[in-house]
Amino acid sequence: MIIITVSDKRVKALVEDPTLTKVKGFNALQVRKVAEMIVAITVMTNPHQLRSVPAWRAHELKPGQPGKWSMWVTPNDRLTFHVDQDRQEVHLLDYEDYH
Repeated sequence: MIIITVSDKRVKALVEDPTLTKVKGFNALQVRKVAEMIVAITVMTNPHQLRSVPAWRAHELKPGQPGKWSMWVTPNDRLTFHVDQDRQEVHLLDYEDYH
């Protein structure tokens, strides 16, 4: 899928260059995990494919936000995004603190 919009500047840096090893505001583990997730998002054809990595705990946020997905990065932080399945696009890719 094509990533159309990115809300977080740290995530945007990794979307633009997933080979980065340092991003200001992320520790090394966050950089690695988010970069791996971004690669998976770009090669997926259906967001349900993200469930193949159990550690990411990928799931759709229902019922209030259909089409919005969440992936576990740290106990407090999630990578979230909206999927337009028909257009094969990802919108509003963001890094959110859930607590």
